[in-house]
Amino acid sequence: MGEATRTGGSVTLRITSPEGRVRGVELTDGPITIGRTAPDHAPDVALEPDPQRWVGRLHCTLDLSDGGWTVTDNASVNGTLLRSLDGRTDRLVGSRRLRHGDALLILGDMSPDGEPLYWELTLLDPHTTQAAPFESPSAAPRRGPCLRYDWVAARAYRSDEDGESPVSGLRPQGHQLLRYMVGRSSAGAAVACGHEELVTALWGPREEWPPGRAYNRADLAGVVRAVRRAIEADPSAPGILETITGIGYRLNVTDPGEGS
Repeated sequence: MGEATRTGGSVTLRITSPEGRVRGVELTDGPITIGRTAPDHAPDVALEPDPQRWVGRLHCTLDLSDGGWTVTDNASVNGTLLRSLDGRTDRLVGSRRLRHGDALLILGDMSPDGEPLYWELTLLDPHTTQAAPFESPSAAPRRGPCLRYDWVAARAYRSDEDGESPVSGLRPQGHQLLRYMVGRSSAGAAVACGHEELVTALWGPREEWPPGRAYNRADLAGVVRAVRRAIEADPSAPGILETITGIGYRLNVTDPGEGS
């Protein structure tokens, strides 16, 4: 595999950075790993720079099977979006077959006013097979206050008996926390995450921490407090991002967080 532009019948991954820089990677054989570099780790396709470290070290993988390419999200913290040629965008769950013109969207940064900035990886393969439409499982709405997260727009919405309202004031680490916990949810069920799990989700594994810096429950609690100020009607009595004493936190969500 090497960087190239698309020529003849070759299959190419066109990569557009959040800043608009474009390069091409010719796909010849799989598997091909996509992510960010880290100590003792170099993916086949590195998405850099990544100032917020929102790209996973092994974010997703491309595999060649039966003459076509399949993408698998490797349980990445911030997820992978798939925009099909017909314009539909949804969150990648498990593996999906790709066709010519499909694009993977991976969060790389946010603008100062909170707009998501994505890496866009477009498959250029005129011979790929048409992918079947993907439908997410339906879920019954929760009666109490809960959160809906739009992965495409990177927007959070509070839902309660008065209806749904957009959340404002979330900082990048707040989005990181919510995206991780929503991604761990299944069909809108509440998800509980332990302290150490969330510390790793926010700051990466210990070996990637800056020299002399350690992150702990106090750092996590600071992020949780900031998120609660944005999403809770009464941050002192949280009903969406709840504390599980001695374990961690639970997030009550309305759906798997897929955008449309």
